[in-house]
Amino acid sequence: MFADEDIKRGERIQYLRVPKVKRVVRSKKDSKAIEHWIGAGKYSWFDTRGTPFRYINHSCDANAAIAGTKTLVALRDIKKGQEIHIDYSMTDADPFMSIACKCGTENCRKYIRAIYTVPPSVFSKHMPYVPKNFQRLYLRNYIQSKVHRYQKG
Repeated sequence: MFADEDIKRGERIQYLRVPKVKRVVRSKKDSKAIEHWIGAGKYSWFDTRGTPFRYINHSCDANAAIAGTKTLVALRDIKKGQEIHIDYSMTDADPFMSIACKCGTENCRKYIRAIYTVPPSVFSKHMPYVPKNFQRLYLRNYIQSKVHRYQKG
C-alpha cells in the first residue's frame, strides 16, 4: 500500500469496512489460519481478504497505525509515493504468533509477536491509537512481568 498523496501525522488514511469475526486461537495451526487478519481483541478479528488492508506490510518502524479497531492513521508525515506500513504486533494478541521479521529497519525486533511482547518505547509510540482492550492486555502483562522479576530478585 502506497500513499497517493501527502499525508500529515494523525490524519486518517483509510477505514476498514469488514465484519468482526470471533475466533479463539488455541494452537499454532489456528494462528497460521488467521495470519493476515487484524486483531480487534483477544478473541475477535477482522478478515482483511478483499480489502486494501490485506496488502499493507509490516515494519518495526511503522509510519501508520490502526486507531481504535478500524481506522488507519499516520504516525508521522508520509510523502506521496511512500509505502504505508504498520507494526503487526500492535494489532494482535495471539500468543502463538511468531513470524520472522524482514523489515530491515534499524530497530527491527527480528520477530513479529503479540502486542504484549513489544518494548515500552514501541508501545508508547503507538499511543493513543492502541485499542483500549489491547492497552489493558499490554499493561496487565507488563505489570505481571515486573512483579515476577521483583519476586525472583
